[in-house]
Amino acid sequence: MCQRCRLGTQFSQSASIIDGCCAARAPWGEHDENYITAYRHDSWVPSNKHLYARLFGAFAALGACLYGYDGVYFTGVSAMDAFIEHFGERQSDGSYAIAASSFSLMTSVINIGELVGSLSAAPLNDVVGRKGVFFVASIMVVVGVILQLATDHKHSMIIGGRILLGYGVGNFSVTSPLYIGEIAPTRIRGPLLMCWQLVLSVSQIVAAAINRGTQGIDSTVAYRVPMGVQLIFPLIVLTFLWWIPESPRWLLRKNKVEAARNSLQSVNRDDKTYVADDDLATLQRDVYNEKQLAEDSSWLDLILDPIERRKTIYSAGALIAQQVNGIQWFYYFDTVFSKAIGLSDPFLMTLIVFIIQVVVVLCAVFCANKLPRRPLLLITTGIMGVSIFIVGCLGIPGGEVSHTFGKVIISFVIIEITAFNFAWGPLGWTIASEMAVGRNRNKIYAVAVACFWVTVWAIVFTLPYLYYSANLGPKTGFVYTGLCVITFVYVYFCVGEVTGRSMEEINWFFINGIPARKWRDQPFPVIGAPSEGSLEVNEKNGVKVGVEGP
Repeated sequence: MCQRCRLGTQFSQSASIIDGCCAARAPWGEHDENYITAYRHDSWVPSNKHLYARLFGAFAALGACLYGYDGVYFTGVSAMDAFIEHFGERQSDGSYAIAASSFSLMTSVINIGELVGSLSAAPLNDVVGRKGVFFVASIMVVVGVILQLATDHKHSMIIGGRILLGYGVGNFSVTSPLYIGEIAPTRIRGPLLMCWQLVLSVSQIVAAAINRGTQGIDSTVAYRVPMGVQLIFPLIVLTFLWWIPESPRWLLRKNKVEAARNSLQSVNRDDKTYVADDDLATLQRDVYNEKQLAEDSSWLDLILDPIERRKTIYSAGALIAQQVNGIQWFYYFDTVFSKAIGLSDPFLMTLIVFIIQVVVVLCAVFCANKLPRRPLLLITTGIMGVSIFIVGCLGIPGGEVSHTFGKVIISFVIIEITAFNFAWGPLGWTIASEMAVGRNRNKIYAVAVACFWVTVWAIVFTLPYLYYSANLGPKTGFVYTGLCVITFVYVYFCVGEVTGRSMEEINWFFINGIPARKWRDQPFPVIGAPSEGSLEVNEKNGVKVGVEGP
């Protein structure tokens, strides 16, 4: 029994290692004799190379800083006395307050920008490429932040600035994972995509710490400093953008073959033995097929074409499932539960939560290629569902949350956040990016991210109503328990094992209608079914591979 492919002796005797994969001619009676099949289990392969690919991936993940930072910083800033006095109205008792309608608009308007930015990212990526979108997004963020800093008591400039900021964040949220997925070598694609959640988590701690440090300042500096820090991220992107390679896949779509070759060489420059020809040929073949199919492609294909529809459901479903399993509820009300157990400083609980989040996500990144995704997501979704259900049960007596119940709830908050950030937090973005393959890759991922922003808005919008207006309190957990069940069903039917699989292989699974639960051990044609006599020995890898006939 081969320990890599875990197949029988007949298969493994003819196996050779190709790029960390166990590849072999399929045995008689199992597959077409002209097919070369392979099983990719890159978690067994040491991955200490690809320094430049990691650097480029980390650079692209900077877009997550803006999303994570804004979500925390504006919540803190909007509660600062200096901000309320500057943008609020004087009340009869001499205090200041921001009208509820104005406050709601300033808080939520960024979601409009994020939605528009994510949807417009698809055509922008087609026209100007990944680097071009990074440039546009960075400029929009810079302009948006400057508008907010320059305002003098005008709500309109805050609102306009946050729309532009949201547009840039929407562009980044689509393009960064796309770029990482296209430049990352297969064996480290998963960990690099997970860095999106890691960077997001770190930026949340930074935002909370800066808010904590400036909240006592008795001037507009209190909110202008955390607001201005947002300029750092796009300025870093604009500074180093000229030194990162463009996506080789996009370059080939524009018939820039030599530029694509240089891009591949740049990503793999630390491997002195690397030759781009093989990867370039594979990409050329895939891009050619995509272009042939894309001539009659449209946005409607994501609905009408059963193959493209399945990709869209799998991709968008990952980001929707990431948000509907109750995590926003726990983040939103952790301060409420903190007060119930006697914590007078809500910042302490927030800091504890964010530190746990960073540590757990970091562990998830290191374990990315070592743990199978389906069991991991099924187990953690089950844990989250049980945690939310128990919290809901604790709310059945009604009334204020007692000190004892508060402690129990906080315990399950920590369990929920740990489970989420070890699995759904980083894997949601990873799966969504990996499922967006083929000729409509840009469109599929843009729709997935747009669904993400709509879901986030819907959950945050309904949370206060369910908790307070509907007087459910902790019993809101029952609502999210049901959503956890739906998430569990989604994972079972729509999440497959693709660790080590190339984008071309994943697309092949969709085209051939292979159920997601069978992807892990599914053989695939590396080249295709060559014609008789078109087999040659690949001396480099020591295995016969198919080549295209004349």
